[in-house]
Amino acid sequence: MVADPAGAPNFLNRTLWIDDNLKVLSGINSECVDLVYLDPPFNSKRIYHAPLGSKAAGASFADTWTLDGVKTDWADVQEAADPAVYHTVVGAGLSAGESMQAYLTFMAPRLLELHRVLKPTGSLYLHCDPTASHYLKQLLDCVFGRTNFRNEIIWAYTGPGNTPRDFKRKHDTILRYVKSRDFTFNLDAVRVRHKRTYPSGGMISLAAGGRTRDEIHARETDLISRGKAPEDWWTDIGAGSHMSKIERTGWPTQKPLALLDRIIGASSNQGDVVLDPFCGCGTACIAAEKLGRQWLGIDIDTKAAEVTMDRLARECGDNTYTIGEHGPRQGKLALADGDNRVFVNQNPPVRTDPDRPTRSPRIRTIRWHELGTGARRPCPGCDRPKYFDDFDLDQIQPRAKGGLDTDDNLQLLCSSCNRIKGQRLTMTELRQRLQTEYLREGINA
Repeated sequence: MVADPAGAPNFLNRTLWIDDNLKVLSGINSECVDLVYLDPPFNSKRIYHAPLGSKAAGASFADTWTLDGVKTDWADVQEAADPAVYHTVVGAGLSAGESMQAYLTFMAPRLLELHRVLKPTGSLYLHCDPTASHYLKQLLDCVFGRTNFRNEIIWAYTGPGNTPRDFKRKHDTILRYVKSRDFTFNLDAVRVRHKRTYPSGGMISLAAGGRTRDEIHARETDLISRGKAPEDWWTDIGAGSHMSKIERTGWPTQKPLALLDRIIGASSNQGDVVLDPFCGCGTACIAAEKLGRQWLGIDIDTKAAEVTMDRLARECGDNTYTIGEHGPRQGKLALADGDNRVFVNQNPPVRTDPDRPTRSPRIRTIRWHELGTGARRPCPGCDRPKYFDDFDLDQIQPRAKGGLDTDDNLQLLCSSCNRIKGQRLTMTELRQRLQTEYLREGINA
């Protein structure tokens, strides 16, 4: 297989995959997506159904989580060679219970893949609610790095409800992260009306440094006409009851188009690629299409493709969208002008980039058996016997020193040794550090 250059896509614009999004994400080339928006399950412990008679009738999902239901995902977390992610997931179980650990076990490998497919200029917006937002933020800090956190956006809305022993819960949280400091953000695309809060000659005039009243008024008028950046609390976009009739589908967790317009307008440019790995009724896809972006959607429910195609026909002008045949190798991303095909695919893509994985599946288990037999086996660093879950997958030659994510450069180290070794020390340097510490402990004893 000839590798595509770094950042080259291995899919076509307007592709909808109907499959487990982890399988699809694992097959997308690295660094070829500009913006990710995801509205995953919230661990709400509810079962959602689209009402009969709605366009989404038949769509449903159970937002409940158990460790038995995420065994494969747990193996992926253990295989990730990222001890911070592993310990964050385990810690959530200790503080919030098994259901939260199971939920983060499901989310962790998907967030790792989403980080990989984003371009260095890319951004991710994760839509959640207070049920799990704080745990998801910890997980995102591990995956993206705490310094790449940009906003906790509060999307506030009104609606019926009666909570006699609490304040009414009427907001969602949107966590915004970037891949690097070289991220895309278009302020002019998302400015909102700047309401006049002071009459001419008020606070603005006091800071004007001797300007005339007419000059001050002209400056105020210019500020109001240009608008301002939205704050990180959004109260000007209503929830479901405020959606236009044409955009309502009945999808259980549908979000308004205006919300996605703001996110996509802010963090992508014309022609950029927008990915929604939990696309549902396709709101992010529809917004991307209307704003001149390319898009990819993934959902495990076959109803998602039907509803999204219906919305494209109703909401995206006079274009006629058709289902196109999805070949095994697409070769390019953009479609020719006037080509309005949508590609509905039930086969995940196959990576063709230089960064595609070279390690064996379940290498963690292979290395465990190489350590010997018995319930506890010696750590290659400290030689102390440890249980399977006490070990992290580690790179022998650190990535910072040219190490690769290949079988021959991967080993198991106990969590304690792995924290000391980090991405700085070689194994020789680790053993020297440990010998020094053991000697110091013996002297102090």
